[in-house]
Amino acid sequence: MKALGQDVLLPTTIVGSYPRAMFLRGKVFPLTGTHSPEFPSFEARTLYRNAVALAIKDMTDAGLDVVTDGCQHYESDTDYEQGEIFHFYLDRLEGFRPYGSNLSAGHFQNIPVYRPTCVGPVGWVRPIFKPIVEAVVEQTDKPAKIQAAVGPATMSALIDDHHYGDIKALSMDLARALNQELKDIVSRRIGIVQFAEVLTFFDPADWVIECINAAFEGVDAYKVIHICYGQQEGQPGVTELRGSRLFPWLWDLDCDMIQYEMASHGFDDSDIDAIKTIPADKAFGIGVINGKNIVAESPESVAAGVRKVLQVVDPERLALFTDCTLTGVKHIVAKRKLASIVEGARIVRSELGVGG
Repeated sequence: MKALGQDVLLPTTIVGSYPRAMFLRGKVFPLTGTHSPEFPSFEARTLYRNAVALAIKDMTDAGLDVVTDGCQHYESDTDYEQGEIFHFYLDRLEGFRPYGSNLSAGHFQNIPVYRPTCVGPVGWVRPIFKPIVEAVVEQTDKPAKIQAAVGPATMSALIDDHHYGDIKALSMDLARALNQELKDIVSRRIGIVQFAEVLTFFDPADWVIECINAAFEGVDAYKVIHICYGQQEGQPGVTELRGSRLFPWLWDLDCDMIQYEMASHGFDDSDIDAIKTIPADKAFGIGVINGKNIVAESPESVAAGVRKVLQVVDPERLALFTDCTLTGVKHIVAKRKLASIVEGARIVRSELGVGG
């Protein structure tokens, strides 16, 4: 097995988000609904595509093996990118309205972001990530990964349900819609797809695995799940479901790779002990860069973390990521963090007798 499907040992990438270009401000896709135009204007389209091009250039210059769109459509120039994370995708599905109760309760504190509201059966009507995918494939021939929304389990816990009254039924229809979207993304020359789940919202339960697997069913691509522990405001409470509470539960996911935040937890021994049960059909992506830290890690510290994980995961099944988004740090710091991922990988590859 080659991690991320790449013919390189310890392939490098980021989870998805990267600091925006300074000229891109506010919402890129402000219109909502299943029949809304992709962009409000050609100017918005041009600015957005230029921002994606610059993000990909930084990743390419750093030497990442797999690039992303940098999630340049997130409003990360403000404190409220959650608004776009929770609305861009759902507001373009059938059955949703963009207004609901405030998200500030629980893990999110004092933010003016509102839950999408489900008012009828959830359905996929038209391609949603198409303009994002097109911006990527226009700019690069490198392997590209698309972070496609927050997953169906998490979203079922973060919306106002006025229709189903049953979280599993809602999550399964969300999964079926995401499944159609993922297949459309793959049809547009993307070979790696990923979505995020914030599993701290749930006790380990079979229905969570079932709905995630339904989203991936029949998707002909390399499939990655990002286990998300939040970013802005630290989101207290989201770090509790880790280690032996996750593994081996998550090994039943029907995906190629599980990506797991580790740098911000110091490559804790309890995590290392839990992931040593990894089955033969799974690859593992580790976060080696802490996006919550404004200081760039050294390549040596990245290499030290990788060595710890290599005690329990074969190098052919390991990939190096950021923990989560990099939008909380300045652009120059983000670029240095990318360089440290790549240089850290080269150090360990050399130790394994493989060229950089």
